[in-house]
Amino acid sequence: MDKLTSIRAFVAVAEHGGFSAAAESERLSKGMMSKHIQALEHTLGTRLFNRSTRRLKLTEAGVAYLAGCQRVLEDLAILEQRIAGFGNKPQGLLKVLAPTSFGSFQLAPALADYAERYPDVQVQLTLSDRAHGPLEEGVDLALHIGGLPDSSLIARQIAEVQLIVCGAPAYFARHGEPQTPADLAAHNCLRYSQGARKGMWLFHGDNGDLPMRVHGDFEASTGDAVRMAALSGHGLVQLPNYMVRGDLIAARLRATLQAQAPAPTPLYVVYAHRELSATVRVFIEYLEQHFHDQVATLSVT
Repeated sequence: MDKLTSIRAFVAVAEHGGFSAAAESERLSKGMMSKHIQALEHTLGTRLFNRSTRRLKLTEAGVAYLAGCQRVLEDLAILEQRIAGFGNKPQGLLKVLAPTSFGSFQLAPALADYAERYPDVQVQLTLSDRAHGPLEEGVDLALHIGGLPDSSLIARQIAEVQLIVCGAPAYFARHGEPQTPADLAAHNCLRYSQGARKGMWLFHGDNGDLPMRVHGDFEASTGDAVRMAALSGHGLVQLPNYMVRGDLIAARLRATLQAQAPAPTPLYVVYAHRELSATVRVFIEYLEQHFHDQVATLSVT
């Protein structure tokens, strides 16, 4: 017999003081209720009730077993209520993977606001620029910029990222402003040394994006280091708009060669299953709204 059903039957008989009322509450026959009690007594090797024609009384073992069974059923009810809550309320641990610069500049501030809205969610953010599958880290979802190599994953585009060439006003005052990408040969181009485009900047060409090799006296493995060098007036950079948006608005940097900018790159949220928990689903909806509020293209204007 099903052990949990037998335990429920035993508790019902003990609490109602008899088989008839207990059978009605559990929607079982009196005969079946009796079989469940007998099965428990057989398994435990002791009687749980002293039976007579007039009364049903718990034995000493029955009293102890009842207290334990009541705790088990109460804990189970609490657990079931908690697990059911995962289907309709954001809660628990949410593991997110994102590129380093995007996570630092764009996602971390958004997560702070998200945490204020949903205090029952604990977010674990992993930042990495390593070449790996978007969900290799065992996370719930990942933010991914560019093409998706794994077609088995489910991806939803939530924004676009634009590369922008820019420099500090002091740099332009000393060295002038390039009019075409070819003019960059005469400029100090500060380069991001990670990823597939090491030493290459992208521009719009007649047949799509056109990669161009640039040269300069400084490169770094993080986009923020390259950005800081540009802010000092040391050279030009080509960086995603989410990294330099604040600098452009504050006039610490100025964009150039905008007419030759490459096509925007899609920003995806990536996950493995179509059936999403409330925690993951609400977070994706939040990100969509967050980026929509920034004119959906992470605009610099």
